Amino acid sequence: MADRHLEPLAVSAAEAARLLGVSRPTIYQYIGREDFPSFKLGTRTLVSVEGLRLWVETQSRKEGTA
Repeated sequence: MADRHLEPLAVSAAEAARLLGVSRPTIYQYIGREDFPSFKLGTRTLVSVEGLRLWVETQSRKEGTA
């Protein structure tokens, strides 16, 4: 069996903030939005990595049309 590195499916709020280059308070504002790809797992709030990619793509398209 090949040893493969698995990419994370979801990241913490702090990691999502780092990936987006924003502060933790800013990411928590986004987490409150209905269109932001966050979810609860037990007591933790996580952000879907694939959902985050799609969300950023959608946001950049909105900015291009504004």
